[in-house]
Amino acid sequence: MAREIENIFLDFPDYGCFACDPRNRLGLQLRFFADDENGEVFTVFNPKDHFSGFPGILHGGIQCALVDEVAFWAMFDRLKRIGLTTKVEMDFIKKVEMIAPLEIRGKIERINNRRVKVNVVILNGNKEIATRSQVTYFIPRRDMLYKVMGKERFTNKFQKYIQD
Repeated sequence: MAREIENIFLDFPDYGCFACDPRNRLGLQLRFFADDENGEVFTVFNPKDHFSGFPGILHGGIQCALVDEVAFWAMFDRLKRIGLTTKVEMDFIKKVEMIAPLEIRGKIERINNRRVKVNVVILNGNKEIATRSQVTYFIPRRDMLYKVMGKERFTNKFQKYIQD
């Protein structure tokens, strides 16, 4: 049975994530779930026409956003740390048609000190792998995170998600 992962960023000052803020009318409005039996995090995405590249085909950039976001939440759910994307590798295997809900699943492959590699797949409406990817995250020290994102945003609630 899957459990929903709390989006802790809903209280983050000036939050408006394109991928996971449910209040972003133009965004993907994703919700994430943990499948604790197999160690995966997943979301289900119903593509809207304005996310297409060519008619009826999901834009590759949107696929990249889906992959990056699922990878982040897979990393965050396990480590409870804020990480920064350093690399996204994508293999577009089959076209991703916009006719059925898509499932995006991610699982941590490796943790090496402050680097985390997450494997993610996009499954088409037939549950076939359409896109395969690997995302690398870096878990920065407090001073670097403050420099990148702004110290003022890290209220007391968020301090526990920062690694020194």
